[in-house]
Amino acid sequence: MTTAWSRPTPAGIEEPVTHGQYLEGWLEILRLRLRQRILWLRRQWRRDPLAAHRAEVISDEQIDALEDREAEARFYAEDPEAARIGRTLQVRERDLAARARALADAGSPPALEALAKLFQLSDFDRCVLALCLAPELDASFERLYAYVQDDLSRGFPTVHLALSLFGDERDRFLPGAPLRRFLLIEMETATRGLRLPERVLGYLLGRNQSEERLLPVPALPLAPCHRELVQRLAGWVRDRQGWPALNLTGPAGSGKRSVAYALCQALGMRLHEIDARSTAGDPDLIRRLEREAVLLQTGFYLEIPENGFQSDLIERLGGFLIVGSRDPWPAVSRSLLAVPVPKPDAASQQALWHQALGPVEGDLAGTVEGVVQQFDFGPRAVVRAASAARARAQLRGEGTVAADDLWAACREQSGVEMEALAQRLEPAYGWDDIVVPPEVLRQLREIAAQVAHRPRVYEAWGFGARLPRGRGISVLFSGPSGTGKTMAAEVFARELRLDLYRIDLAGVVSKYIGETERNLKKVFEAADQSGAILFFDEADALFGKRTDIKDSHDRYANIEVNYLLQRMEDYRGLAILATNRRTALDRAFLRRLRFLVEFPFPDAAFRRRIWQKVFPPATPVEALDWDALSRLEIPGGNIRNIALNAAFLAAQEDRSVTMDHLMRAARSEYAKCDKSATQAEFGAWYPRGGPEARR
Repeated sequence: MTTAWSRPTPAGIEEPVTHGQYLEGWLEILRLRLRQRILWLRRQWRRDPLAAHRAEVISDEQIDALEDREAEARFYAEDPEAARIGRTLQVRERDLAARARALADAGSPPALEALAKLFQLSDFDRCVLALCLAPELDASFERLYAYVQDDLSRGFPTVHLALSLFGDERDRFLPGAPLRRFLLIEMETATRGLRLPERVLGYLLGRNQSEERLLPVPALPLAPCHRELVQRLAGWVRDRQGWPALNLTGPAGSGKRSVAYALCQALGMRLHEIDARSTAGDPDLIRRLEREAVLLQTGFYLEIPENGFQSDLIERLGGFLIVGSRDPWPAVSRSLLAVPVPKPDAASQQALWHQALGPVEGDLAGTVEGVVQQFDFGPRAVVRAASAARARAQLRGEGTVAADDLWAACREQSGVEMEALAQRLEPAYGWDDIVVPPEVLRQLREIAAQVAHRPRVYEAWGFGARLPRGRGISVLFSGPSGTGKTMAAEVFARELRLDLYRIDLAGVVSKYIGETERNLKKVFEAADQSGAILFFDEADALFGKRTDIKDSHDRYANIEVNYLLQRMEDYRGLAILATNRRTALDRAFLRRLRFLVEFPFPDAAFRRRIWQKVFPPATPVEALDWDALSRLEIPGGNIRNIALNAAFLAAQEDRSVTMDHLMRAARSEYAKCDKSATQAEFGAWYPRGGPEARR
């Protein structure tokens, strides 16, 4: 690295100064100081041969008391060799200062000088850092340190060595002084040895890399609805004396990190995130973070985890701290300004997508509108999904993102948290597979159309402005088991290209007051971003005929139901409740659902259609009697079980599926369901007289 300052070479050619020459200047100065000290110590040793022995058995404080600082200074001025070294020192120190100025003028100040300026270090502090740095640059200093301290085991700098070389400023080693407050040096208690932490050593050698537990917050787009908020916060921070602390509040996906990043950009700072999981059990954490704030010229972002946060980090950490949390954090000893960050509206989300994807047109533009309605993404999720969509396009060998790439990337991005809370169902059925009465099919198609056409109705036609809440599509599927409720949910998922998650309400409901709501809250919060189809099975576990409130349990049961219905209304996606007993549900609850779909028990004609659709095209079948099969009074779910079990029976015998296989499987299915097999249903295959019974 060259600079504007240079010195003449023997050939008269100017040679630019480098950072290495600056450090070499320090090493030369230290060598001269050590030579002076050696001359003084040799004189003392000649006068007192036991001084070396005493140095091993008495403390550094006692050695200090025995030393005569004034006599040492007179010696340096009067002794010819020491005086010559002193004059050389003055020249070298002026030369070092000139090198430092030249490097600074060239826009690249030496790291040691920058460190001294950042932490307001004294000349003594700077000399101590150089003393600790020297052995890292030149191993011969270890021998010099051991010789000067007359102890072969002390080949390292100590407090006593620093005081003897640079002056008696022992207050600079107090815990509150910059060297120790910001962990610029580390002091070994037993030997009072000094060393540079790896972070500081790296900085002095030109590597300004943050600690591993600090994660640089990447560039995030700012939602248009947050721009004014950032401007107001930046003005407020500039008007304050010292660095304040902010608490950005809001749900996941509201863009708290994006606001924090934009705020630091406006203030001319960087932003690093503190990993809350790694803050426990570290007594030096506060000092290290404060050191990082100065070295990196950064603010800190700390996201409060949902399960709480026990560290006193918020109360004690200096510098610019931004705390992100769902609700205001109750700071005790520190002023923490709570600032709500609203979730980006549809227009802001569209702007975020355009920033992340660049120019969009054609099918992709329409997909972006659909994505905004279906997936409630904040800035960080938008960036991740856009990156995943580009990666998908590259895998296909395309240079531009297609509509399918974007939609698939959004589904992947949104389903991570739901996997731990609900069972994901892979949709296997389409409209051609489901067999229901025409009126039920009409209702199902109407529900799918409402989900598909939300962008046009809410945005293009303006209904969104009139319906800021309650956009969710809540549906009740009722009917006996096996009549097609789960299949209908799978048809929706396949048609709309959405993820489908089944939540067993029997496992969510808790006997402990308030626990059911907490479980439901986790499910809806995880699903908020995804817009996935939520299929709540076994709704009977939560819904029931409301009676007079006789005790607290009745009252809380009603609260649980109301909470679920409210969350379903607020949910942006499609939420389906499934029950086997619609008559057990209170009418007051039913009125709050947008669609009520009754799946009737299939009659013989519908059972015949189900049987004809149940076998995959590749399944070999032989002489099946559809009339006989349709007489079996069972719903579609049981029909599928019978067909599958019969296929295994046929495979075992290496034959096609026959009526014998189906009726054998049917008798097993009847027994499993505690249903009696009658001659009217089984006919020739009735257990007491059928061909199979005689085997």
